[in-house]
Amino acid sequence: MLKFLPVLPFCLGALVPAAAASEIEDAATELCEKVKACSMAHIAEADLTPEVRQMMEPMLKNMCETMRAGVREVPQGHELYQPSVDCMRSMAGLSCQDFEDEQKLQTPACKNYQRLAEQASAGD
Repeated sequence: MLKFLPVLPFCLGALVPAAAASEIEDAATELCEKVKACSMAHIAEADLTPEVRQMMEPMLKNMCETMRAGVREVPQGHELYQPSVDCMRSMAGLSCQDFEDEQKLQTPACKNYQRLAEQASAGD
């Protein structure tokens, strides 16, 4: 149903905490708001019971703060900082329909981020 939600940790996973990072917070917020809007639209269209809707809506509302908290202290000088910002911004530019297609989620910016993250992990 909401199969695009697992992509959120992908953008956050390889970053190391340290200093304030408003650009990355902004990118995370843009992406989260897009995912939240698409999710809410999907929930509205889905044949869900009122109980299921009531359970999902607060989770979606809290999702953006959780996501911002995850990137809030990422150091701006980190080698994966800008690639992760670029990836999140490219995903925020996708349509809700694009979020249903895994191939479209792999934007060029996200492919670059993934490649760099894998290289950084291999070097550790």
